[in-house]
Amino acid sequence: MNMTKHDLRLLMFHEFKLWHNTSEASANINRAWGEESTRDQTVRRWFGKFRSGDESLKDEEGRGRLGSLENEQLHEVVEQNPRQSVREMSQTLGVSIATVKNWKAKIIEDYLKGEKAR
Repeated sequence: MNMTKHDLRLLMFHEFKLWHNTSEASANINRAWGEESTRDQTVRRWFGKFRSGDESLKDEEGRGRLGSLENEQLHEVVEQNPRQSVREMSQTLGVSIATVKNWKAKIIEDYLKGEKAR
């Protein structure tokens, strides 16, 4: 049986409601559905969302990796003002802070070398 992302989120919500910690939840899901079903990091993110009162199983818009258009936009944002905060950049681009952090370090490194990371 193939698990959808929604199915996995429902399992995480179930584990959350049982008061399991994130490590237990991840281990339980992986034991039942296969070792590569989920990661601790993913369970922590969803548990944080549930703890904040958001019990929706829909993922946030803008999550995930930058597409080529957003990558170009991030280059422009960084080049215009490399000192602006990651939060400001993530809000401008509509992507997660973690995504911007991951790409910003690489872009600034390449920018300082006089190159453009593409």
